[in-house]
Amino acid sequence: MKFIFIFCLVVSSVFSSPPEEFDKDQYLVGEQIFDNKCSSCHVKSMDIGLLMNNFIEHDNKVLNLLAPTGNEISFRLKSQIGSKDDVEFQIEEVTDFVKDYLINPDKAKTVCLEGVIKHFDTMPTMKGKVTEQEMEDVTFFLYFLEGWNGINKYYEKDEF
Repeated sequence: MKFIFIFCLVVSSVFSSPPEEFDKDQYLVGEQIFDNKCSSCHVKSMDIGLLMNNFIEHDNKVLNLLAPTGNEISFRLKSQIGSKDDVEFQIEEVTDFVKDYLINPDKAKTVCLEGVIKHFDTMPTMKGKVTEQEMEDVTFFLYFLEGWNGINKYYEKDEF
């Protein structure tokens, strides 16, 4: 019985560990950039039920969001760009997409749902407002922000 408990504990810790591509320091730097340069328009994370209710039932009149949330962007980037089988390569592809979008924003190339994006103006270009490294760090943060439910297994600072 003791062996089974230890085995389960080891297996659960392996599956709850961040992937090897996860870099705590870069994540925290990216989060700080998001907080300083993105959060005036983008809320970091919200419950998907609340978001869908806001957009589908209330035409964004409940939350009056200015832009998609970070967790929505995170989910859409990972589900629509690159190879899901190779995290390292997908991060590179997502980073290339985000860099291009931040410098040359265009609703036609958005990854967000049409029913959500229709509520927003096209974002202003970030050209000259963010460095290439800041774009890479904020993309890394967004990539690992993850999920639609406001819960991110990498987000809790005490868990890394």
